[in-house]
Amino acid sequence: MQFSNVVGQEGLKAKLCNSVQNKRVAHAQMFVGPVGSGPLPLALAFAQYLACTDRTPTDSCGKCDSCIKYAKLEHPDLQLIFPKNKTQKIDSGTYSSKDFVTEWRKSILTNPYIDLNSWLKELGIEKKQGLINVDDSREILQNLSYKAYQAEYRVVLIWLAENMNAASANKILKILEEPPTRTVFLLVASDTENMLQTILSRVQIHRLERLKETEIAQALASNQEDLERSKRLASIADGDLNLAKQLLLDDTEITNAIGFFIRWMRACFTVNLEALQDLTDEFQSLGREQQKALLSRSSSILRKVLTYRALPESKDKLLKEELEFVHKFSQFINENNAADMLTALNEASYHIERNANARIAFTDLSFQLSEKVLSEAIR
Repeated sequence: MQFSNVVGQEGLKAKLCNSVQNKRVAHAQMFVGPVGSGPLPLALAFAQYLACTDRTPTDSCGKCDSCIKYAKLEHPDLQLIFPKNKTQKIDSGTYSSKDFVTEWRKSILTNPYIDLNSWLKELGIEKKQGLINVDDSREILQNLSYKAYQAEYRVVLIWLAENMNAASANKILKILEEPPTRTVFLLVASDTENMLQTILSRVQIHRLERLKETEIAQALASNQEDLERSKRLASIADGDLNLAKQLLLDDTEITNAIGFFIRWMRACFTVNLEALQDLTDEFQSLGREQQKALLSRSSSILRKVLTYRALPESKDKLLKEELEFVHKFSQFINENNAADMLTALNEASYHIERNANARIAFTDLSFQLSEKVLSEAIR
């Protein structure tokens, strides 16, 4: 992955290149931003730049032996760590990222903007929670006891580092603070809210900007005929290239999530207990990552409702499945109850992340949302 293959983030690219040119490479860095903004491809491009033997001031050469190996994610001085869980194929007591690295390489090389839910789905374990476990940390420590094989820098890349469990995070704290010479940790995270402060205090944090609509449109369009459709999808995606790619492929998961949210809000508004029971059963049948993704999508639609209320012209950013509902629902949403509803959705996701009972969490959330919507309707 070269910087030229990473969409947008020009300021950060220049900053990273300058750090290498000036020999001021921080030993532990974290790239923070939604998957659709590109923290993983940016981290991979930086790792390749570090290893390149003929780098330019702005990018790796893409032709040297190191670049060729990095392009396949097979460089011997690159260690890849990412969330996973037991599968039918790998069901032993101890397992680590190396047991899944072939599948991960294939997924990332196909779409470096992939999200966790899609990755787990590819493994066939979408109903499980993706974790970076203590076996990964042991493997990191073991590998760092060896000298670098080929490159000037040895890189440990941890994708979605917020999914490290407590045992794993605590085990690498010391090595993060004082890694071996010429070793660089690159952590990628969608957010830092649930990460240990001791981890955050040991890394240099790079926060990615949301992508511009023009950048997404250009990335999607393979020719001039596709450009108009790409512009429309870029407008809807609101800075998320991964979402735009899913829309381009007509991904039914997004449509299903929208349909679920609409049915859910109607049941909350009418206090239809039978419908809420069915929705609770449907929610509970999903895996934890799917549940979190559904709550995240619900928050996104709710923000669109609030935006539409203030700026009706924003309807161009709505999918056709959303437009009619958003228009009607916006009558009952304002800055006050929307903030409370978003807080409730975030708290529910937080509890789901920590293995709360999905049925109880969703039922409680439904009653909270019902109260907020009804209070505005009565007013």
